[in-house]
Amino acid sequence: MAYLEKNFEFEQDGKMYSLYDLPDGFVIKGNVDLSDRDLTELPDLSKVTIIGGFYCHENQLTSLRGAPQEVFGDFSCYENQLTSLQGAPQKVIGSFDCHDNQLTSLEGAPQEVAGDFDCYANQLTTLQGAPQKVGKGFYCHENQLTSLHGAPQKIDGDFACEYNDGLSSLFGIPEMSEYDEISCDKALMEKYGCPESDNEGIYYKDLIASTKYQSELSAHKIRQKKHEENKVNQAQFKAGYAAFKKKFKPAEREE
Repeated sequence: MAYLEKNFEFEQDGKMYSLYDLPDGFVIKGNVDLSDRDLTELPDLSKVTIIGGFYCHENQLTSLRGAPQEVFGDFSCYENQLTSLQGAPQKVIGSFDCHDNQLTSLEGAPQEVAGDFDCYANQLTTLQGAPQKVGKGFYCHENQLTSLHGAPQKIDGDFACEYNDGLSSLFGIPEMSEYDEISCDKALMEKYGCPESDNEGIYYKDLIASTKYQSELSAHKIRQKKHEENKVNQAQFKAGYAAFKKKFKPAEREE
């Protein structure tokens, strides 16, 4: 799909269209490439479907407002000035790449990504809001993470979390295949006693086999059990107190 410089016009099915004047529900049959155009905002494509990739990287965007909500290819918004992913598509069939922005949170990120999810080189202090389903690798290195809480439940690829100076544990890492690799700092490799993988990381199978990791997992299960017991106890107390108040409620005085 070739765009003209003026008004982002393009030809489809023998007709000319502009990205700034599309009807709701319109389907663009191909890629939309808005990269490196000095954009400070996107045209409103929030009710448009892209049968292809959507590329808005290397601009000056501070928001993804107007982004399409369904993308049947890759979505890239890296190297902008984004502080939030609000407005991002909620389903991406390809990969999602938001590296090199100013993100402090992943709130607003798609909850399902079929390819890689790249959020490295931001200012993330948490992975809360990350997709829960990632079809390939997850890359959150070069941030300010202190834990992996909020990471996807399962991925089908490698996991990178090195260069997060406050990260002292790999607890919370997604479920992975045994020979998928985890890239982490040397201190974490030494903590868990894991040998180096072929690419100077560690294999998932070695991490979950380590005594230290299993100890962290057991401690978490104990904390979780106590938390659930406290919730039950609080619910029982509230129910009992409500019944007590109802039973001993003073009779209303007659006028």
